[in-house]
Amino acid sequence: MDRTPRQRIADLLTLAPMAAQQIAAVVKMSERQVEDHIGHIMKTVARERSRRFVLHPSECKDCDFVFRDRHRITRPSRCPQCRSELLTDPRFSIEEQGAKPE
Repeated sequence: MDRTPRQRIADLLTLAPMAAQQIAAVVKMSERQVEDHIGHIMKTVARERSRRFVLHPSECKDCDFVFRDRHRITRPSRCPQCRSELLTDPRFSIEEQGAKPE
């Protein structure tokens, strides 16, 4: 039985942090479609206690500014500090959470 696109994307995100562009190349769909699916995957994983969705933020390649407070899936257009457009893409991953000690 074939897996749905969201299931395939979620499987990729459990292996290693990936940018939307990398995921799009692997699952053979547009980057925009991948971003839409990631939004839904975020909500699904948030309801689960065994896994958590991790957003690795974009960074400016010129001044090393990190977009820590940004929670959007898409890449920012420019750095608020130096106005550079040389930015890394945000990366996404899903981490398995072990049993928490009480």
